[in-house]
Amino acid sequence: MREAFLQYLIDRGVAPETLSKLRATMRLAPEPIGSIAFSFGLLAPGDVERVLDAQRRDYAPFGELAVRMGLLTREQVAKLLTVQQARTAAGLAEGLALSGASELAEAMEHFATFLHEHASDLAVARAGEG
Repeated sequence: MREAFLQYLIDRGVAPETLSKLRATMRLAPEPIGSIAFSFGLLAPGDVERVLDAQRRDYAPFGELAVRMGLLTREQVAKLLTVQQARTAAGLAEGLALSGASELAEAMEHFATFLHEHASDLAVARAGEG
């Protein structure tokens, strides 16, 4: 989703030099879904640790292991992955604002429009997870 939002911004001529710099410097790793699940009370700290321990042994995705362990449902994992992608894309809007290339409200407006225009894509992506 981050790359799609980046392309959306480029297509609209939004601060191309800044976007190029942001693409190169932004943290590549998205926020872990275990962290997101914990922040919304879907997992307790001990649950996250149990999944991480299993992940060290099995080298499987966090969400897959959490489902196998009965800690999350496939639907919850799909939603967590969508939230993870949205947060990563929103980081571009934040980066635009922090770089001074755009006001935060304008950057978030772009993000909201992007989400609205791509809602069906997000639903398809969510349905395909799991």
